[in-house]
Amino acid sequence: MGRYQVLLLCVGVVNSLIGTGCLLAETSDAPRLLTPAETQADFDLLRKALEEAHGGVYRYVTKAELDRALDGQRAGLSRPMSRAEFVARVYETLALIRCGHTSPNPDPETQAALAKAPLFPLQVFVEGQTLRVLFNDSPGDRTISPGAEIVAINGRAASGVCKTILSRLPGDGDAESGPRASLQRGFRRQYWLFVEPAAEFTVRARDAAGTTVTATLAGVKDSEVPKNRAQNPVNAEARASRDKLRWWADENLALRFLKDPDVAQIHVGGFGGANYPRWMEDTFRALHEKQTKVLILDLRGNGGGNDMYGAMLVSYLTDKSFRYFDHINVKTVDPSFKEHSTWSAAAGQRLRAGVEPNPAGGFLVTPKLHPGVAEQRPGKYPFTGKVFVLIDGGTFSTAADFCAVVHHLKRATFVGEETGGGYYGNNSGFGITLKLPKSGVRVGIPLYEYWNAVPGYDGKRRGTRPDFPVATTAADLIRGADRPLEVATKLAAEAPREGTK
Repeated sequence: MGRYQVLLLCVGVVNSLIGTGCLLAETSDAPRLLTPAETQADFDLLRKALEEAHGGVYRYVTKAELDRALDGQRAGLSRPMSRAEFVARVYETLALIRCGHTSPNPDPETQAALAKAPLFPLQVFVEGQTLRVLFNDSPGDRTISPGAEIVAINGRAASGVCKTILSRLPGDGDAESGPRASLQRGFRRQYWLFVEPAAEFTVRARDAAGTTVTATLAGVKDSEVPKNRAQNPVNAEARASRDKLRWWADENLALRFLKDPDVAQIHVGGFGGANYPRWMEDTFRALHEKQTKVLILDLRGNGGGNDMYGAMLVSYLTDKSFRYFDHINVKTVDPSFKEHSTWSAAAGQRLRAGVEPNPAGGFLVTPKLHPGVAEQRPGKYPFTGKVFVLIDGGTFSTAADFCAVVHHLKRATFVGEETGGGYYGNNSGFGITLKLPKSGVRVGIPLYEYWNAVPGYDGKRRGTRPDFPVATTAADLIRGADRPLEVATKLAAEAPREGTK
């Protein structure tokens, strides 16, 4: 499995969290509960796989610390529980590793129930520990408008709900921005799984004038959200503003000139697509021919993708050779739990042929297996002008690696919020899916422990931090304002007078 596939698995899982096992428990034909013996057996297999094969299981936590935590988690498997409850427990367990690429995929039974589950009917926006409404996705409620602060849900303080969910979401190291971005994307499903199953929600909210309002809203199915959002009139301004902000970047790759030819903006939604290499060459050739002075690169919400596409983008921002990955560790090339995974003989053969023994234990990936560990050459049309990069908690995986390397090379100024991905690298790439036989839960196990070629950064447990911190708020989005871009544009206007090439 390639790194892009592992990323899609993890992001897809976080965005499709559900509590429908709890919903099923309320029906007359509810499936049987898992016994303690079954959950303990699956937990033991999971622990064995993590300790044996996960490339960076001890990256942010010591073995002694993790052992104590895992012992405590297993001790809690002492009663019968639903599959959904066990999925939640697995999430809680994996969050201890602090790896944003490691999270479970619910069993097929639970996933199938998602389409029928009534879920929280408000699209939230996360501002620190505060929840605000971005869209009201109920069919006709006009009591709670976009921008309102959610104070409580079914009697639970919103701050406590956030804390409960965030403690179970995967994230790299101590960067809080990544889990917050995940909570924002998947709140309605996460609420069901981690907080409570409910078909109705009593929401207490505070509007912009400080007035407290309360509404009882029926849950909505995911399939109902687009229609409800479009037809509910309270969303009109927010929807128009969203369209205003997004009109130019509907495609994964987009270029526009904010001041032709001096200031260009590039949007990269993800590091994927067969047209990526050609698009990059054509785009940077155009910047070269126009003698563009300033480039604003927007990587907000970019969840990553192809490693070498990230290295390729770096190559267009420098006229010198550079290192992208310092090294990639692998713990095993022959896992003992193969029969419970997607491991294949072909995958094993490819892996063994591309590694060499690591004197410190395990193996090191060679350029034969991954060209990212070799020296990288500059691109055909390197841009040597001033570069500003827009980042946030959704800037993850390959996007975070790119930011770290460009930051280390001193080739960009960063605006926005801390990246969700770790500065020094992550655990992803070549991976296998562990299939827990009793519960049906699946867990992606990343075999690669990537280390970016970025020595000397003071935040070894953090992401790339912005030079100019600018937090996006729900109020900004509702009125159609892009403050990080506004700040970058202002800095760009000053850049030519600073002597930028």
